[in-house]
Amino acid sequence: MSEDSTPNGVSRRQYLAATGAVGAAGLAGCSGGGGNGGTSSGSSGDGEIGGTVTVFSGPQFVDAGFPEVLHEAGVPDSITIEMTRPPQDTGSKQQQLRTAINAEESNPDLVLTDNGWTIPFIVRGDLVNLEQEMDDAFISRVKEEGVQSMLNTGTHPETGDLYSVPVFPDFPTITYRKDLLRDAGYGDSDFDTWRGDPPTWGEFSQIVTEAMGGADVEYGHLWQGNNYAGLACCTFNEFLTSMGGAFFGGQDNLFGPIGDRPVTLDSEESIDGIEAAVDTIHGTGSAPMDIASISPQEVAGWAEPDTKSVFEDGSAVTQRNWTYSIGGALTAFEGTDMELGVMPLPKGPNGSWHAQGGWIMSMNPYTDNMASAKEVIKAWWEDSVLKYQFDTANFMPPKPSLYSYVEQSDTYGPYFEALQYSAENLIPRPTTSVWPSQRSIVADEVNAALRQEQTPQEAATAMQQQISAIEEQSG
Repeated sequence: MSEDSTPNGVSRRQYLAATGAVGAAGLAGCSGGGGNGGTSSGSSGDGEIGGTVTVFSGPQFVDAGFPEVLHEAGVPDSITIEMTRPPQDTGSKQQQLRTAINAEESNPDLVLTDNGWTIPFIVRGDLVNLEQEMDDAFISRVKEEGVQSMLNTGTHPETGDLYSVPVFPDFPTITYRKDLLRDAGYGDSDFDTWRGDPPTWGEFSQIVTEAMGGADVEYGHLWQGNNYAGLACCTFNEFLTSMGGAFFGGQDNLFGPIGDRPVTLDSEESIDGIEAAVDTIHGTGSAPMDIASISPQEVAGWAEPDTKSVFEDGSAVTQRNWTYSIGGALTAFEGTDMELGVMPLPKGPNGSWHAQGGWIMSMNPYTDNMASAKEVIKAWWEDSVLKYQFDTANFMPPKPSLYSYVEQSDTYGPYFEALQYSAENLIPRPTTSVWPSQRSIVADEVNAALRQEQTPQEAATAMQQQISAIEEQSG
């Protein structure tokens, strides 16, 4: 395989163009250079290398031996690395970090921040500017090697300085029970086709309905419709875009200019997006596609951990979730008659779209152990750590050069075509300084429509009015 190619023959330049296209227009691109990171810059306030570095990480990192792997990758033995277990919900993580920074607490030193809400922290000066604090060779290496869309989400939109280092990108897929679909008359030729040409939402709902008809399962299709950040950024964003709708008229306006872009949540296509989501639960027939009721009403109160556990215990035909859920399902299905399949999200009139997710490493500006924290960041960028992260936590590596490692994986290799399709059809959330306020409105109104507390039209009108007001006040 060419050094300039990804595993399926797509050039690295094509891959970066595909993933980079979803990033904020005008943000810093790749820099030249390279090197192996070198030593820390030794700026004032760094202090001695040693002591404890606390990482606000997640449950997947706490008990997986990451400190030892980071030491093997170059972190000096004088540094103790402590992984902490924050809330699982991304909104709760954001609030906990916000509280710590407002209180000027030095703990945690490092934090994994959601790529969807990091930029507001950056523009407020609430994270360390790594481009000023770390050596040029390391920064150039990260910019050269990292997935462009992930780099964009950790870059200051005005200065182009890098504040955060990618840890893992994420994008959703549909995991499904092949065994149940086989019983419904589908076979390997169908599964092979769907990996690179997913069915429409109407066709998908029919497939799930047929599988449920002859299966002893409680649920059809599971997804995340709870009133939380993930509904606004991701699941609704996918319905919205696949139906041809948009938050602000199209991708070119997702990142601004605030106050000088159209708000288009009450367009016919945007209303179609709400109707499609509602139809998966209630089958009202209001969406332009004939989408049958395939999702339980409970999805209006579920987030990722909920649907993941239900699907893994064999109680559903299909699930929309992030890439890490593939490994979880395979582990859960081992030793059973359940067979896992993976496909991209279904298509609407505007195609199949997948929310851009992922997490990036940022530094607390009030850390009292900056020199040691920088050593941890540098080690985390090493291939050995990123491969270990993929093997143990099922998190995709943030370097296109490591995607050949994913394709060769016994766990993810068989599903690489579907993963690549998803990665090439990503839709970002409109991450700006006002998005935290706007996303709460989107989640509130869409969730109310999912619960049939208001119509899709009423939800669209309410979003249009409230988000337009924020744009006018902030522009």
